[in-house]
Amino acid sequence: MQQESPLTENTPNSQNSPSTNENDVQPRKSGDRITRKAHKKSRAGCKNCKARRIKCDEAKPDCRNCQKRKDRCEYPTVATATPFGLRTEGVILNSNEALNTADIELTYHWATSTCFSLSARHEGSLHWQNLLAEIGLEHHHVLHLMLALTALHLASCRPTRRDEYVALAKHHYERALAIVTPLLPNIDSSNCDAILTAVQMICFVTWAHGPQPGEYLAFGEHSKSEWLVMFRGVKMTTESLGRDKFVKTLAPSMRVKSRPLPQTNPPDGYEKQLQGLRDEVDYVSELDNREDEVQAIDILRECYTSRYGGSDGEYHVVFAWLYRMSDGFLERLQQRCPIPLVIYAHFVVLMHEMERFWYMKGWTHHVMSGIHEALLPEYRTWIKWPVASVGWVPP
Repeated sequence: MQQESPLTENTPNSQNSPSTNENDVQPRKSGDRITRKAHKKSRAGCKNCKARRIKCDEAKPDCRNCQKRKDRCEYPTVATATPFGLRTEGVILNSNEALNTADIELTYHWATSTCFSLSARHEGSLHWQNLLAEIGLEHHHVLHLMLALTALHLASCRPTRRDEYVALAKHHYERALAIVTPLLPNIDSSNCDAILTAVQMICFVTWAHGPQPGEYLAFGEHSKSEWLVMFRGVKMTTESLGRDKFVKTLAPSMRVKSRPLPQTNPPDGYEKQLQGLRDEVDYVSELDNREDEVQAIDILRECYTSRYGGSDGEYHVVFAWLYRMSDGFLERLQQRCPIPLVIYAHFVVLMHEMERFWYMKGWTHHVMSGIHEALLPEYRTWIKWPVASVGWVPP
């Protein structure tokens, strides 16, 4: 005799079953099973909704109830079936491992907008665009820094969501530092491109975060500038191994100039001003510091000439000045010695050009105000030309 499934309806035919009247009540035998209508009840709701005994919409990464209450949304361990019908180990579906739409948004914005905003040259933009695939996917500290910078870019573009994007930037920046810091003492040919890129990106993130009280890039009000230490790290990184080891970041193809940059009007009388400053410093500077301070002015004049002397002047040549300064000069600048501060004020005029980039907005006036505050009154007359050139008005 064929056995019927207890989950299927028993419908005997009229030939094999005794006739019954629809009004007769048939007693249920002890071996019979009653088929019940299936009732689907989800057990995949988040832990908070289960504890509160309320219905969960099971949205990922955070359900609507947790969003309203600003609770951390966590989902329980569930067992999933493979396409082959096998059971797998439990998978934790929580907000950390679920699809992170915020990072997807940042990655998309990096590739379509932020990477093109960092350089005035097309080939420079392509370099930053390709960075994601060439370095970021292999070295996650670079990826975190790219996302941090992109979050700050979005914060500047979308003021209504600024706090949200700044928080994302802080998260990725801290993750990056935790990864890259232990790598710095162990730089070699296998990671030098990634470390150099990380240092460059940290500089960008610092600029993009905006001026901070008591921080003036090359010096601080109460302590040494952390940004300057990181910026000088670029020089230390390249010189420790040699430029030929940096295949991806310092390759000759990345230094090719395809087209000139737009010309800008140079500051009025900058050549005469810098020559007068050089003569004055050469006369009043202390003997032990004179060579460094005169050289600082000479290099600054080269940077001015490179920027304004022809149609192919680079914007980023501005920071070549800080890159080329001697350790002794920068040490006195961080100690807020007057003559290095005066020379630095003349550098800020050149830096003012960089405010056409979103990540440098507000820095010129902020740094000039810090220099003015740090100088004694008798030295403030030395910076009248820089102050007027950038349009900053002393209090």
